[in-house]
Amino acid sequence: MKIIFWLLGAVGCIYVFYAGAMTAWSYLEVKGVVEDVVAERAPKSERLYRANHVKDDIAKRVAASGIKVDDREIVVADEGKTLDVRVRWNWPVIVYKGDEIWAIPLTHERTFQVPEKR
Repeated sequence: MKIIFWLLGAVGCIYVFYAGAMTAWSYLEVKGVVEDVVAERAPKSERLYRANHVKDDIAKRVAASGIKVDDREIVVADEGKTLDVRVRWNWPVIVYKGDEIWAIPLTHERTFQVPEKR
């Protein structure tokens, strides 16, 4: 009985470590996608369409990396020389029959300085 308790405890510790590592991975992945898209897309787009182009590209690349982000949770605001980007998503820790029982909410928010298109 004691050995079963220790085995379950060890499995639980390993799963907690795995869930934490995957959560950190998802945050770093979204952060990298946001930085790449803004660096590639923002200076090349017309100001009128810049926020929409950046938002669409972020949504496509995040989905391609396997992270579920609702389109309404990606907010890009063009403030002239700055671009405010906020991405919110949940990383599922416990999933039962396709339903998220427990998830860790994550947010990446950053303001970028964007030069005007020439």
